[in-house]
Amino acid sequence: MKKIFYICHSLPNSMTSGSDFIAFNMLKALKKKYKIHAISIGTNYCKKEELPKIYKELKKEKIKFYENKKKTLFKYNKITLKNFFLKNYIKNNDIKLASNFLKKVKISKDDIILAFGSSSIKASNEINCFKIALLEDVQDQVQIYRTFFSINKFNFLKKTLKIIMLKIHFRGYLSWLKEISKNYQLRYTFSPYDFLYLTKKINLKILPLPINSPQKFSKKPIKKKFNISMLSTTISQDYKGVSMLFSNLLPKLKSENLLNEVKLNLIMRVPKNLPHEMKIILNNEHIHLHRYNKKIIKDTDMLFYPSKYPVGIRTKILFALTKSWFVATSLEIKKCIPELEDFKNCVMSNNINVLSDKIILIVRNKKKYKFLKKNAFNILKKYSFENFYKILVSDINSNQKIK
Repeated sequence: MKKIFYICHSLPNSMTSGSDFIAFNMLKALKKKYKIHAISIGTNYCKKEELPKIYKELKKEKIKFYENKKKTLFKYNKITLKNFFLKNYIKNNDIKLASNFLKKVKISKDDIILAFGSSSIKASNEINCFKIALLEDVQDQVQIYRTFFSINKFNFLKKTLKIIMLKIHFRGYLSWLKEISKNYQLRYTFSPYDFLYLTKKINLKILPLPINSPQKFSKKPIKKKFNISMLSTTISQDYKGVSMLFSNLLPKLKSENLLNEVKLNLIMRVPKNLPHEMKIILNNEHIHLHRYNKKIIKDTDMLFYPSKYPVGIRTKILFALTKSWFVATSLEIKKCIPELEDFKNCVMSNNINVLSDKIILIVRNKKKYKFLKKNAFNILKKYSFENFYKILVSDINSNQKIK
């Protein structure tokens, strides 16, 4: 049985982040054909108490794992007036430490490397075997969109200046990605938006995410209160969306006398230092804060995700569909998940007031809610373990014959 060595800055698991969860699913799907090894070239990617759980999970799946114990964070440097003109996308010292660590792992020329993210792609570049590059969310777009949608952080002039600095800093980013992945036989992105952006410079394909979805649509009973939830690892990832929930959706529900029928939830961690606006929102009697737990996931009826952030693929939406939630989002998200259609399997609008009106219509029309939710579940067929496995294994076999 051939070996696949999955290389990333963190170990795959089902509990720390969307990318680690997706990686965990990928490796479970590939287990039936390959012997799986997972290598973490980074450190400090999770809390200390989470590590034993991750180890246990990997052992249960019979995935052998290795960890680089030397401090390697692979963090992008903060852009300042002193360094914005440089093209130092990853610290060379961290890459050197990671490359030296990989040399200690016995990877032969008959093995396959699955390198996830630019740090892993660069660190694995010189290893002589069949290599597959999985490109992460394109970082220039990530940084620009985060700056554009930030609140209480920059005034208009500072924000504009920061975006200009980011564009100058990342002016050679696509060429750099092309260079570090040139020795790879296969290159993939998971996102249709990223694909269109990356194909300006790089020859690659779209690989569908493997989502561990139920085989049948769950007909969740309508509860006394209709639960609308936002879902993020931390509140800082979606300040803008939380602000829209509070400033637009909440007043609309109140004016329509629906607050006795609807419950608004934030499923996310909250850091110590918050903008004043966020503190006001969290203290509101109609906003309910939760840590991720099975009960609130089971109780949720609708995912509210008004973000216009199109980079990557919105795993939280795919996760919501696996839990038979309804989805309300922006039209921009169609760039990430093209299968989404307004009033066919979700509701969509770039105008938050229009989106709020559509949500109210759905809350009041239970028949329409059930119909659209069931249609949404069909989207998951594209993101099955089987579809992911079939595409990747077929590409590996075809390219190995060419080699």
